[in-house]
Amino acid sequence: MSVAEQRGTGASGPDTVPAFRYAFHHHVPDEFVRLPDPTGSDGWRQAMAELLPEAGEEEREAAGESLRQQLPLLTARENVVLTAMCIGTENVDGGERLSMGLVAVTVRPSGHTPASRVFTAEGIYQAAVRKVFSAVPEGSLQELSFPLGEGLQGPEDMVLAAKLPCGPGVMTTALRSLQFPTLEPGLATPPLPVGVLELIVPAPHSYCVCVTISTPSVFLLDSYSARLAHIGRTLEFAEPDRSPSHDGAQPAAGRWK
Repeated sequence: MSVAEQRGTGASGPDTVPAFRYAFHHHVPDEFVRLPDPTGSDGWRQAMAELLPEAGEEEREAAGESLRQQLPLLTARENVVLTAMCIGTENVDGGERLSMGLVAVTVRPSGHTPASRVFTAEGIYQAAVRKVFSAVPEGSLQELSFPLGEGLQGPEDMVLAAKLPCGPGVMTTALRSLQFPTLEPGLATPPLPVGVLELIVPAPHSYCVCVTISTPSVFLLDSYSARLAHIGRTLEFAEPDRSPSHDGAQPAAGRWK
């Protein structure tokens, strides 16, 4: 799915943060099908036909209705730029396994300036390390060092300071247990293991782009990490009223040098 450009204005709340402007380009892998607004009715039939081409109309209607109910639980609905989903199979150890993933692109106000972009990324990295590894003994953490990133790997989770063509970003990979609401009284819903991959990239100023991929196909985390990295490599910022340009980019420092 090619998304040539996203432009708009967002705000985090009516009384908390003033409106902010954003403009950026990115590309989501073509296997993802864009989802309509879960509160609306237009576009869902076509989306489910693309996601479930071999299913009957009743199955598609039921799947679409279920997804519309669960989508707000899976993604933040504030300043959402795009949500998209893929359903298929991938080869795992010589066998075909179900591959299902949901990608959400959102924007968040930050108020940073071009000069503080790297410091903003460093703050995001340090906050992610504290959040993800708060219950992990320091001796259980392994340092990671790659040509385009460095970070920490825990028993299940990872935090990486990534060097992207558009600038510094922070990527996290975590395994979580998602508890859906009980649909019928007395019928317990078992928790669902979910892999959550997130990339946060500070724009040249004032906001961050957040790309999140959630997948119950936890055995395919490497595959979905590659998809997330692809989106990050295609991300390109622009001034809200100008064409994309890398002129005037701030030199990276610290772990992004």
